[in-house]
Amino acid sequence: MGSKYAAVLRRETSLPERELLIAQAWGDVPVSYVQDQERLNECSFIDLKINKWEINSKWSGQQDSDVWIRVEILKEAALVEYLQNEGCPLSVDVEHQILVIFELDEGWSAFDNLLLLRLISAFCGFSKIYKWCGIFQELSSGVFSCLPSKNDIYERLHKGE
Repeated sequence: MGSKYAAVLRRETSLPERELLIAQAWGDVPVSYVQDQERLNECSFIDLKINKWEINSKWSGQQDSDVWIRVEILKEAALVEYLQNEGCPLSVDVEHQILVIFELDEGWSAFDNLLLLRLISAFCGFSKIYKWCGIFQELSSGVFSCLPSKNDIYERLHKGE
């Protein structure tokens, strides 16, 4: 995995359903996914990718054009284990918070990172967001206000950028 981010949410936070999360981040795009439970609130992970080649065939000629985004949703025992094993420096109250980790597969491009940031932006209103830079550093909301809109993303997907 390459680019890594984390969101810390209150435990009582209701995660958006998968379709709503995708629509909020990227709009109406063809997506493949793998998840362990039907509802996001019950998941421990979801892997997502936009099927770029379905939007524009130019993408199929590019190596690794459909990069997977791994989203791990850590609660309770899984959160305790992660914090211990990873030596995670984030201050997370295991009883009252959830940690959501976002990572891109190897071979990602700047555009893939942009797609990841659009997905993470869906969590901005109800969580603190951190980026891994050797340590987790909190991101300001300004990072997400500068992102291209869903329409801009869709246009770039159609152009095959």
